[in-house]
Amino acid sequence: MIFIKIFLILILTLAFMLFAFSLRLKNFQRIAVILGYLALFIFIIDPPLSDVVARYFGIGYGRDLVIYILLAVMSLISIILFVDTKTNKDALTKIVRKIGVDNAKKCTKS
Repeated sequence: MIFIKIFLILILTLAFMLFAFSLRLKNFQRIAVILGYLALFIFIIDPPLSDVVARYFGIGYGRDLVIYILLAVMSLISIILFVDTKTNKDALTKIVRKIGVDNAKKCTKS
């Protein structure tokens, strides 16, 4: 049991380090990542504590709480990625149109 806890903590720490320090995050995003990391760290060290927290929120088991939170976070991430992709697509379309119009003007002047 201790081996899997150490393994999970190492993976969690590596993911945290890669995410927190490789991206330009705003301060509140960094705080959210740190709090999430600490919560997962505590739940890995003391799994029964997740049951206590889950019961406080009216959920039967700690694993259910973790799954619900992960579903919410994954949904939020997918929405953010969709919006960013759409924004980038719209910006790229504007740039390509401007280049096309500028090239057309150059061709008509020649």
